[in-house]
Amino acid sequence: MLKPGEVGVKAKDSLVLEEIDGAALKQARFASVRLTAADRSILASLEPVVDAIATLFGAHCEVLVHSLEDLSHSIIKIRNGAVTGRSVGSPMTDLGIKVLKNTENAQNDVIGSYYSRTNDGKTLRSVTALIRNGTRPIGMLCINVNLSAPLFDVLQNYLPSAGEERQDDSPEHFVMSTEELVRRSLDTAISQITARREIPHQMKNKAVVGELLEQGIFDVKGAVDIVAKELGVSRYTVYNYIREARV
Repeated sequence: MLKPGEVGVKAKDSLVLEEIDGAALKQARFASVRLTAADRSILASLEPVVDAIATLFGAHCEVLVHSLEDLSHSIIKIRNGAVTGRSVGSPMTDLGIKVLKNTENAQNDVIGSYYSRTNDGKTLRSVTALIRNGTRPIGMLCINVNLSAPLFDVLQNYLPSAGEERQDDSPEHFVMSTEELVRRSLDTAISQITARREIPHQMKNKAVVGELLEQGIFDVKGAVDIVAKELGVSRYTVYNYIREARV
């Protein structure tokens, strides 16, 4: 078992995440990379990714982006920083510096998963991805999951809350082809329009096409032909419905 602040190896080729020490920080100052505006833009584009991962996995999953521009203040985006006690402006870890030192010989830009322990005793499972602009390393995306979190707290993150609406129909369908995507969307639209009694029968096909247009289904190649065939109308009729819906 690792003690707080102790470095150790949990599995073959594993590396342990620890806060940067003074010697490593001194090395970090010399290892910093001069970033361009394009580099910073790439790193900024990862911010929604950080938010998405943190939102999905909850408060016990720390997600962050390191910039290599200033390794002594490398964290530029972080969610759930309470896992390790870090915040924006915190430094690179010693693992990060090891990764940078070996980027030319690295066979994989994804490091991990690996295990470590925080100073307050949390056991973490982590993964680090090196971010490049072309071949140049410019940053890192890191995910640290707190394995010491109470199981009930973790499970609560994945269960609908009492106030959330539970729907019988899934808002998202996972399909194997674009044709299946179009047909599923068409079936759903037909069901919705059929249930609306205020729409005259002779206008239902037009309403179905309008619904599919709102969903963006006609951006899918071949969608017009599939819809026309299923509705029993010509593709020109579908195009007319689309034009009228856009007016």
